[in-house]
Amino acid sequence: MTDGDNERISYLAGEPVESLSPSERTELDALRGLLSSPETWDEPDPALEDRVVAAIAEEARAHPRVKAAPARRRGWRERFAMHRPLYAFGAVATAAAAAIVIAVAVNNSSPSPLRFAMVVSGTPLAPGAHGSGTLTKTASGWEIKLSATGLPHLANGRYYQAWLKNPAGILVPVGTFNDARSVTLWSGVPVTQFRTFTVTEQLANGNPASSGRRVLVGIAHPVS
Repeated sequence: MTDGDNERISYLAGEPVESLSPSERTELDALRGLLSSPETWDEPDPALEDRVVAAIAEEARAHPRVKAAPARRRGWRERFAMHRPLYAFGAVATAAAAAIVIAVAVNNSSPSPLRFAMVVSGTPLAPGAHGSGTLTKTASGWEIKLSATGLPHLANGRYYQAWLKNPAGILVPVGTFNDARSVTLWSGVPVTQFRTFTVTEQLANGNPASSGRRVLVGIAHPVS
């Protein structure tokens, strides 16, 4: 939760907050009015949920081939009004519903993914090589985008191997390639701990260990 979210929630709770804009105050005042209205939390007919589900099923059977028109984006007032009867199935459910409405109203954006960047330079084995890269955290691991020039294309059993290394000197392979101009690599270890990036020349000889013939080196730094 961001500082802005905390300020909006504090304002909804009646605490003095100076950083909100007039338009934000107007929106939150209207939301606070809805949440404080007794009618918002009226107990619905116990059979309402069954009727809603039955109506949806009947509509689907009546129009199996009709595609729904794209729905226009509703504001939080309309969403709240449309779903209000479903929010009142006990104290726990109403509290959860209020939290969901507040979260949608104050923050519709997801946080940016954790990202690092690096500049890579050639070693004495490849003095003219240079480039850059980005390292982005995803659900599958760290996606590494590398772009470098000054390295010859390798083939016929020769290839490049990329590695990440931590301060203890532990090397983890993150992918192989033949040409460094546009490469996508993946790391299953966190770049927050394995920040040294290297590329070595390798030979497909059955030995997966690093050859020690480093041609590119770089250090990943967090992007603010």
